[in-house]
Amino acid sequence: MSACSSFAKRACLIVCALSAGAEAADEGGNYAVWGIGQASCNQFVKALAADTARDYGTYLAGYLTAFNTISPGVHSATGRATAADNLRRIADYCADHRMDSFERAIQSVVKDASAATVASAKESPSTWGRPAAPPAQP
Repeated sequence: MSACSSFAKRACLIVCALSAGAEAADEGGNYAVWGIGQASCNQFVKALAADTARDYGTYLAGYLTAFNTISPGVHSATGRATAADNLRRIADYCADHRMDSFERAIQSVVKDASAATVASAKESPSTWGRPAAPPAQP
């Protein structure tokens, strides 16, 4: 199995999980969002400006940990991005989508990260800093 197909399968799982909705969602695709994930992007942007966004970072860490835990084949939903990288990406999303929830912004970042992972896997046959497998012998 090539590294690309392995990455593609993982990314497909992530995208399917995000686009199909959680199994716990109701018939309409609705599900409960608790805590600061309910806050609007506008509230998040204001918290960043006031340097009071710590709770958002904590929520993000828990969300990503849960996502990584329940998603088969996923080690890190956002690849090698740091917590600061992820918050910057969410801030960029929120700047353009002020009415969306913070939780929806996280979903967008995870979806974009999975697409980027597939793209980088196509460019490079190695994964997670490991060398590519040697070619099969005829």
